[in-house]
Formats: sequence, structure tokens, C-alpha cells
Amino acid sequence: MTTTQIKNRGFTLVELLIVIVIIAILTVVSLVAYNGLQNKAKTTAAESAAETVGKKAELYNADKGSYPDKLEKMNGSTVARSETFHIAADVLAAGSGDGASTTLTSAPESANTIKYEACPDNKGAKIHYWDYTAAAGSNVKTRVVGVC
Repeated sequence: MTTTQIKNRGFTLVELLIVIVIIAILTVVSLVAYNGLQNKAKTTAAESAAETVGKKAELYNADKGSYPDKLEKMNGSTVARSETFHIAADVLAAGSGDGASTTLTSAPESANTIKYEACPDNKGAKIHYWDYTAAAGSNVKTRVVGVC
């Protein structure tokens, strides 16, 4: 074989390394974009859960004349499904709850985990949820219903 025939048989090592580096860069860029989309979806689910709880608390207030002091009054086993303020089991994660029993100091496992905090005299409530897209230190967002 001549030098010309050997040279034309395949790619050089440098060419293969360049292709591998380009593929690795494209993979990293797509993974970063995918994680951003996942975090945005989790935040949207958390906002939706907080919005649902807020609307159900408003319905509870319209029906009972005050806001519930506990989340259980809207999603507990004693609440009839026919009640307008009933929260279906699939709306909230198992870790959702009231006051100090639910902490949002780190990202919850499930995106639809909320913390319900009644305001004094049951004139309103604060609904806390996790923002997966926010910078560290400002991840807990709050939705207020009524007067706090």
C-alpha cells in the first residue's frame, strides 16, 4: 500500500476527537436546557397547587364565614366530596400540611407540596410553595388569600 492509499482509508485521530468533543458539548447544552424545563414544570405544578388551595380557601370562606385554620378542613376525611371547597387527594402531595408540621427549608420531593398557614382570627391564610427556578435563598414563594 502506498501512503496515499493509507491516508484515504479513514479518519485521523484528531478528526475523531474533534467530533467527540462537539457531541459532548451538544449533550451538555441539551441537558442544561432539559433541567431548566423540568424545574419550570415543577414550579408551575407548585403554583397550581397553591392556586387551587387559595381558591378552595376562598370558597370555604364564602360557605363558612371564615377561612379554615387547618388544611385538613378542606382535604381531610371528614370533608364531603360534594362540598365546593373539597380538595381532591391528587392535588396535594402527602407532605402538604399546616404550620410547623410542614417545612419548606429544602426542595420537596413532590412539586405540589404546600404549607398552609392560617392568619390571626381566620381572616385569611398564607400558602407557601417551592419555586424550583429561583436562585438559592429565595425559593419559598407565598400566596396570600384574605387579610393577613
